[in-house]
Amino acid sequence: MFASADIGQALFYAMPDAASALSFRAHATQIGMIAPQSFALTSRGELRGTLPADLAAIAQTAAVPIMPLVINAGFSRTNAIRLLRSASARDQAIGALVEQARDLSLAGWQIDFEGLPSTQRAAFTRFVREVADALHRHGKLLSVAVAARTSDDPASGNWKGFSGVYDYAGLADSADFLSVMAYPESDATHPGPLASAPWVEQVVQHVLETVPADKVSLGLPTYQTDWMERRVRVSVRKRVAGKVKRVFHTVYKMFHRSGAAVHNDDNPLEWDPTLESSYRIEGEGHHRQVTWVEDERSFAAKLKLVSEYHLRGFSVWRIGLEDPHIWGELPDAPRQVATPADAGPVALVTGHATSGRF
Repeated sequence: MFASADIGQALFYAMPDAASALSFRAHATQIGMIAPQSFALTSRGELRGTLPADLAAIAQTAAVPIMPLVINAGFSRTNAIRLLRSASARDQAIGALVEQARDLSLAGWQIDFEGLPSTQRAAFTRFVREVADALHRHGKLLSVAVAARTSDDPASGNWKGFSGVYDYAGLADSADFLSVMAYPESDATHPGPLASAPWVEQVVQHVLETVPADKVSLGLPTYQTDWMERRVRVSVRKRVAGKVKRVFHTVYKMFHRSGAAVHNDDNPLEWDPTLESSYRIEGEGHHRQVTWVEDERSFAAKLKLVSEYHLRGFSVWRIGLEDPHIWGELPDAPRQVATPADAGPVALVTGHATSGRF
């Protein structure tokens, strides 16, 4: 088991469902902050959503601070750009975030805007600075979920369409911390682990080039990914200049799905010592299925990086999907003695929620 001093704050994301509430209730003492995904901002700056009453009640009983996620409604690129471009919409959004944070006695908010092109980099950074300034005046925190990358080359990976919008240094200047979503490493074209330890370490090293370690929360997955393939051969892994290169031969994806991480006693997990990831292979021939599982071993390998690089902590997506064995790696979380002057008991009401879909 790691010591809390070594791995920092344990932030767990949650969904408003029974699985999240059940696991949160069972492991609240090991959670430093809970972050429900239950709010969204529209293009006009309207804050929609509710604070799940069951999660709030557990948090109040266990004295766990709440920092909800606020997404761009529907993860819509168009709606987010309209919000960022409109001063009046941004003002309305900021006012709503401050008011709800006070009314619900939240620790603060995490902005989780996704799908924005790199052309919105400056506009998004400006919005984060405006939100942070307003929340800080009221004793509230702001964090930002950012996509992982291993370089700042605009020609690499998904820079233009997804990851380039996150100016790590600029966002860290305003926000209290960044949750770096170090997943998924693989995709449907190149099936593999959700987050191999060597790749995650590259992500950490790149972020730390511009962001202080005490402002980095390492995003970790706890679910499993299944790849159904027509034919599977052993993947070839080579270390080149400290990097891991994966080459997959004659792999034809049928479909991909994600779900809760589970052990199967009838078919124990295998361990890849290079990728520090667990997997199992089931089926034969055209129906062979490879499942990469974020079990306690792969989880611990990445927690070790949190300790080695002296990061602020880690952010887990998400509670309710995790391999239950991971809790054996985690200590009880320290509790804050002092709270902001305006903080009262955690409210169970939904505040200014409005109707409509995110």
